Amino acid sequence: MRRLPHATLHRPVLGLMLLSLAWSLASCAASLDMSHEQVALPGPEWGIVIGSVQVRHDRTGSGPGTTASDHSTMYELDVVQTQPRDPNGESPYANRYRLEAMAGQERTFLARLRPGQYLIKNFYRTGMLATGGDLNLVFESQSGRVVYIGQVLVEVPPKLTRGMDYRFSVQDAHESTFSQLAAQHGTLTQQAITAPMRIRPDDSR
Repeated sequence: MRRLPHATLHRPVLGLMLLSLAWSLASCAASLDMSHEQVALPGPEWGIVIGSVQVRHDRTGSGPGTTASDHSTMYELDVVQTQPRDPNGESPYANRYRLEAMAGQERTFLARLRPGQYLIKNFYRTGMLATGGDLNLVFESQSGRVVYIGQVLVEVPPKLTRGMDYRFSVQDAHESTFSQLAAQHGTLTQQAITAPMRIRPDDSR
């Protein structure tokens, strides 16, 4: 009986393959933000989610102030819809989204999403998947409702690499967020209820 040939993947090759897979999944992701579009009040098959992201460069020990380099650095956040049997959103059929944010600026977003639970998985510098870190924040899109989920504040060192210390928190910044959306989406912001995103328990990671 002829034995089938087999190959062993060395770690560098396997790492490149995993990185390539991550890029291919990211390239299929839709933008989380629909604030530039006309969005009606949702029916039972949809929910509206409003929130914001702010990435700050932590300059503790580097002197006060923010340098111009902050405003030329872009970050991305990966968001995926999860299911009870797919809590990490790893299925190739999971709905995937991305959100870009410029360092030092509040990035508001308004998204029309299918009802269910969503996971903000991680963040990284745009085009550099090996930077950044995990967030593991969950929020819900509620059927027929407009929900404000809060602001994600991420504080990172100016030269961020994978594994470096960073801090993040969820805070209420609805006044700032709603003021930026009111001109085009005033009806939606007036209908919004608050249901903050939260850190996922360790046992579900």
